[in-house]
Amino acid sequence: MPSIRRLSFIGLEYVFAADKAYGMSRGGGNRRNGGLVEVETDQGVTGIGEAFGNPFVTREYFRMIEPMFVGKSVFDFEHIEARIRNSMYHLGVGNQLTACLAAINVALFDAIARGFGVRVCDLIGGCGTTRIPAYASTGFFTDDPDRSFAHMLAEAAAHPYAGAKIKIGRGLRSDVERVRQSREALGPDKLLLVDINGAYTPDVALDCARAIEPFGIHWIEEPLPPGDLRGYAELRARSPIPIAAGEAHHTVRDFRALIDGRCVDIVQPSVPGVGGLTEARRIATLAQAANLRIAPHVWGGAVGLATACHLIAALPPGPHTAHPPWPQMLEYDMSDNALRTQLLKRPLTLEAGHILLPEGPGLGIELDPAAVDRYRVC
Repeated sequence: MPSIRRLSFIGLEYVFAADKAYGMSRGGGNRRNGGLVEVETDQGVTGIGEAFGNPFVTREYFRMIEPMFVGKSVFDFEHIEARIRNSMYHLGVGNQLTACLAAINVALFDAIARGFGVRVCDLIGGCGTTRIPAYASTGFFTDDPDRSFAHMLAEAAAHPYAGAKIKIGRGLRSDVERVRQSREALGPDKLLLVDINGAYTPDVALDCARAIEPFGIHWIEEPLPPGDLRGYAELRARSPIPIAAGEAHHTVRDFRALIDGRCVDIVQPSVPGVGGLTEARRIATLAQAANLRIAPHVWGGAVGLATACHLIAALPPGPHTAHPPWPQMLEYDMSDNALRTQLLKRPLTLEAGHILLPEGPGLGIELDPAAVDRYRVC
């Protein structure tokens, strides 16, 4: 039985010029960061996983829980996680501990799959596809003269993505104008999605939905703060546009409240933020049981993007396998993010609007040590 010989944490940060900052309704910034956990087994097999959030905070959680994994079987993650959760129940789950556990969980799946010579998707449900439709995550708020809103829209329109998601949430007049420009740039056939990042109250979000509905919006993402579950349920019942959320929700219990409360139409777990692939699969099962769509959220680095590819590849389409109403799409971040574009020896392939599932065992990716060293901060 293979056991865990060693775990290591790598904190990463990419900082760019302040005048190139970009962001969302709540603000912007000029840095992207995150963390990686590498697992080595006693058989010499290694695996890698990504953690979301501030790497210095994640590192401290890693130092605390790392001894609990060393020497244990690579298959014992759920038992170790339960002991950690039970000992820290006062502190909740919406924190960097969950992100750290996510990285360990994915790294273990990567190592196990490599040890057996199979892909990660084969371990979590099988491989339903190797071509994953992508939508462009773009249209950020920015003052960068070299990357204007119009420039970002033109870039998304020039590629055969299934659609594009833009940022709104700074007032109804701004929302309508940004959506109008987007539909004009993308044309009538591409999907148009909007993301408010939790900046509105239910009444304003409903006014927004009604104002932009004529432009053919595929979904409104995070119209309300994550804790306003009643507001989500009330908004979903009245909105003319489907509601999506999950980026700021953590673990299956949070998603159970979203799903059982019929708060959303599209469920968006983010693997590096919900605790890993094990938890993401639980969330997907709840969503499928409730006949809701699943669209994993992706906002991080290359390892998290590759992990999302495997999760989507393992999810069966629904509600009918031959004729799903919409494909399960992957969010493809088009921002300036070296942690997505430079960390791998062989970057993920974007072809005709699809991300190709990486070939080879495990996640099918290999880190570029020079790039890791370049952006390592702890």
